[in-house]
Parts: sequence; C-alpha cells; structure tokens
Amino acid sequence: MEEMRWILLVLGGLLVLGIYLFGIWSKSDVHTDSQTNERIEPSIINSDENSKLSDISQDDFAKKSQGLIIDPTFKELEPEKQFVVTVRLVAINNSSYAGDDLVLALREHGMQLGEYGIFHYYKDESKSIIFSAASLVEPGTFDLKKIKDQKIPGITFFMSLPLAVNGIEAFDEMLSVVKKVSITLKGELLDESGSSFSIQRERYIREQVIEYLFEIKKQNSSNHG
Repeated sequence: MEEMRWILLVLGGLLVLGIYLFGIWSKSDVHTDSQTNERIEPSIINSDENSKLSDISQDDFAKKSQGLIIDPTFKELEPEKQFVVTVRLVAINNSSYAGDDLVLALREHGMQLGEYGIFHYYKDESKSIIFSAASLVEPGTFDLKKIKDQKIPGITFFMSLPLAVNGIEAFDEMLSVVKKVSITLKGELLDESGSSFSIQRERYIREQVIEYLFEIKKQNSSNHG
C-alpha cells in the first residue's frame, strides 16, 4: 500500500507538472498580484491553530522534520480527491541553473533523490514523503550521470494532501525549505499559474489547505460516526 501511494503521488505530481510546463515560459514574465487582489479571501476555519503556527519561525519548521504530528484521522484518498500544493522555483531573467548546483542546493536543505528520479523530503527514518521536487525539464526527473552537463530552468515543488502527518505543519515546513533553496540559488518563486508567489498568495493557499483538511477531517468523522 505504501509503494502504491508513492506511485500515485509521483504520477499525480508529474501530471500536474506536465500541465504547468505547457505554459511556463509564456507566463514566466507575469509578476503581478492582480490575481490575488481579485480573489475572495476565505475565512480561516481554525484561527487558533493558524495563530499558533504563525508564531513559529521558518527556522523552527526546518528543524522539525522528525516532530511532525501523526494525524490520527488520516485516510488515503484517490488522486482526484487529493489537494496538490505546487510552488515553482525558476532562475531569474529566463536563465538556467547548472544541474549539479541545483542538486547540491536540494541536498543541502534536506531533500534526497528517491525512486522515479525526483527529489523527496522525508519524515525521519520512516521514509514517509512530505513533499517532492521535479525538474522543469521533461520528463521531470534528475539523471545524476548527466547532471553536470545539464542546464535546468527551474524546479517544481509539490505536496499531495492529505498526509499521514499534520498537514498544516507539513505545508509550513515545505515553504520553509522552498524559500531556503530559493535563497541559495537566488531564484524566483512562482505559483501554479506562473505569477509571483507573494505573501498574499502564500496566505491564500495556506487558508485553502486549512479548509481542505478541515473538510476531510469532518468527512472522516462522519464516516466513523
């Protein structure tokens, strides 16, 4: 079952990646928050949890990979019912990264090359995948034998919810790692539509995650009731 979940996770992520690749370069110059301003911001379902997590620094989350709380309500869902969070990191000015520089940055911040040729961020020794990173060069995999000769325009980080650990903590930890990799590579973060990953956009997605997990938890409670 765990192997099947990995396969579904990776296939789902690569499917999302393929869709995004189709329009990436045509949208990569769009760096405006106009879409954010047009959105109706949802209310936060669990304001106490959000407030508590907001007080924790990014460095704290980077150190908590072994402290993610196991979610007792976790239930494995079909890929079409999962919520996929995606953040792209691209080289500025439409340039590219040397393949080995990109790989070193991912490893420096706790990611490991796993099955299917993409990088994963694991929860301690259990090897439960928290989030993954794929190359923006089709088919999204990293070939370490040829990596020194490759030029890669960027990477896509993606997380498929729900997880067997606390989803909000996992989301915050993913963003902590993504931002640190971005600083190391001096890159630019974009959302799934190719717009700048602004603070407003980050908060909006975080609220979407909270609402999604709240609904999943409610559904699971109803099914067991």
